[in-house]
Amino acid sequence: MKKILGYFVLFATLLPGAALAQQYDWQVRNSMKTNLEQINKYCPLTTRPDDLDRCKSVSANIRKQVDRVEPQNRSIAEFKKVAEYLVKVEKKIPEWEKMLTNDAEAKKQHELMSEEYKNKIRAQGIIGSIWGMKSDPKKRIELLPELLLKDVEKAKAMEKDFLEPCKAGKYATARTFSKDTAWDHPKNACDVAMNWRTYFKAYVERVLESVRTETARTIVYHLKRLEEKGELYEFDIPRLAKTAEVVAEFVTKYTAICAEFGIPLAADYFNNVIEAAKPYADTLKKAGTVQRWDSKASFSNDGVSSAFKKVLGDAKLSVKKIGLTHADYSITKNGLGIPLYKIRSGFAMVKADGESFCRIYYLTARAEYEGGRKGYTKPSANFDRKNEGFTVSKCK
Repeated sequence: MKKILGYFVLFATLLPGAALAQQYDWQVRNSMKTNLEQINKYCPLTTRPDDLDRCKSVSANIRKQVDRVEPQNRSIAEFKKVAEYLVKVEKKIPEWEKMLTNDAEAKKQHELMSEEYKNKIRAQGIIGSIWGMKSDPKKRIELLPELLLKDVEKAKAMEKDFLEPCKAGKYATARTFSKDTAWDHPKNACDVAMNWRTYFKAYVERVLESVRTETARTIVYHLKRLEEKGELYEFDIPRLAKTAEVVAEFVTKYTAICAEFGIPLAADYFNNVIEAAKPYADTLKKAGTVQRWDSKASFSNDGVSSAFKKVLGDAKLSVKKIGLTHADYSITKNGLGIPLYKIRSGFAMVKADGESFCRIYYLTARAEYEGGRKGYTKPSANFDRKNEGFTVSKCK
């Protein structure tokens, strides 16, 4: 009986220790499961952690927990997994730190390169012009050859600045400051730097074709207006009357820009312009046989007539007839009803030296209001013969 009682005493003594050991074992398993989840989350082995500082903090905390586990509990599967994973992470951390440092330096160098690219691209506006030549064929054509030659010099300077870096791919990843399809995107800018002569040559060829076709088209248009309504401008007369000389000037002006890109420019390239202007003499002669005086121009005023005669005489035009379109002035007033000025318009039939027909100009005279008893100033008119349009008419 005493022996049996001794077994009970021994069992009662050992039971609490066994329970504690089992509880500790359970705590290790659970804590290691949590640790494995945490270290997997913040320290993935397949890639560099997004937050390396957080990874280092988590792994250091887990290291403390692992080191505190009793030797007899280190055979637990969950513990082994964490311990093995932790060793790998601790070996990786120096590599990740080095990568982070290298990335920071690379980012710094990339920013410096991007800033260099940005400053260069902003200083080389010609890239945008040539990109427009390539990407927008309907872009407004620049007809002035001297400006085209200046652009060529700008392009050559740009080539020196951009060509070699572009060939080496230096700016391939430069940070952009505009939309990707814009001319200042590195890909497009380098495309221009390496191929600008091709794009510029095609543009010059379009310019030549535009000059050729648009000049002829404009001449045909003006001849039609001359035939139907007698309309003509002083500045159009040389182009219509001396077309061969105008064409010769075209050839002279565009020779240099064509030579720059090896574009042949034959002397007869603009002959279509000469052909388009051939009917001018006959059309002008017929227009001069039609009476186009406006019957509404039946009023007169000495002051206005004097103003018209003065400016027309200064332009070396002989006045044949003047007629105003309204019986009185049109007065413009301010918000208080006080006059500011008054105007009166009409037509003047004039004769220019060497012409068999008459010209009819539409003019306006203006008188300023001086206030009080002074009333209005004498009417005056503005007239610029070179830029004023007129109607060709029979003189009587």
